[in-house]
Amino acid sequence: MNLTDSSPAELIFGRYEFVDESPAVAIPILIILVLASFIGTFGNSLIFITIITTKNLQRLECVFMANLAFSDMYITLLADPLSVVAKLEGEEFFDKIPGFCRTVASGCTIACMNSLGSITLLSFNRYVYICHHKYYFQIFQKKTCIIMCCCLYGIGFTLVLLNFAGIGDHSFDRKSLECIWDRLDTYPYTVIFSVTLVWIPVIIVGFSYLSIFLSVHKSRQNIKHSSSTRKTSYSSGLARTLFIIYAVFTTCWIPYALLIVSDRYNTFPHEVHIYITVWAHLHPSFNWLVYYFTNTKFQAAFNRIAHLDKIFGRCRERQSNEELSTSGGLQKSETNKHHESTELSDITK
Repeated sequence: MNLTDSSPAELIFGRYEFVDESPAVAIPILIILVLASFIGTFGNSLIFITIITTKNLQRLECVFMANLAFSDMYITLLADPLSVVAKLEGEEFFDKIPGFCRTVASGCTIACMNSLGSITLLSFNRYVYICHHKYYFQIFQKKTCIIMCCCLYGIGFTLVLLNFAGIGDHSFDRKSLECIWDRLDTYPYTVIFSVTLVWIPVIIVGFSYLSIFLSVHKSRQNIKHSSSTRKTSYSSGLARTLFIIYAVFTTCWIPYALLIVSDRYNTFPHEVHIYITVWAHLHPSFNWLVYYFTNTKFQAAFNRIAHLDKIFGRCRERQSNEELSTSGGLQKSETNKHHESTELSDITK
């Protein structure tokens, strides 16, 4: 392990040195990344297969869901495994292939921009559908949805292409030990990057869901027809699912957005950077679980394709059996107490 001349607080870990020097930090982080990679790749693949093979899920909003799963797949299938490699092998591994680390980090920026952009478009889609339904099919068509997704990639590519103009960069971060956005290269652009990636979408999506909540709350008192009830029920249910995904994303990424701005002089310990960066990249691994547990259509489709009900059903069955045995034990003890009290009363008599 070496110290850089430019920053006394910045460590350079060689091969396996991170594990040897900080096993209490390294081993849990590596286990989490490996699990996140396997779980996330399985889940995002399942989302793709589900949308393609399930007729009642081939709706306009599912274009954005598929786009979200595609960008999340980059993180779980490529970025997470390479993050494991980076923490085991160190910076020298990536130096052997010129441009490799920069390419991986650039792809990560595009994928993350696309993920939050897809969540933003999903929230806007639900906002228009519920609050301004008469304009929905004027704004959202299959072609326009695909164009919107392409625009997200365009924004991501723009953030990367600006690096070639000397604005910002992507490289190996010696604090978080992975290939990622270079937060120290151009600080004003890092601030803009933070605002573009996290804060603007957070505000837009927050406004959308607040409007949806107020609209649904108001319309529940005015709904009279059963068809309208089903439509509103589906829309509000899907909005709830997407809000949870948005909440997970922002919970994961807001700490990172604060970190890259607040640690301007690179004085924070590397443990802080590792924890927050890994935490930020966990969201793509859990979106499919949110779909499964909060949306009945996705749950039925996942059960049909992957038979998840056999796994989660057994867990629920065990839990219910434990609750029954516990309640049964309590009832038995209460019965015994009743008998004891009856015997005491007989003796007293």
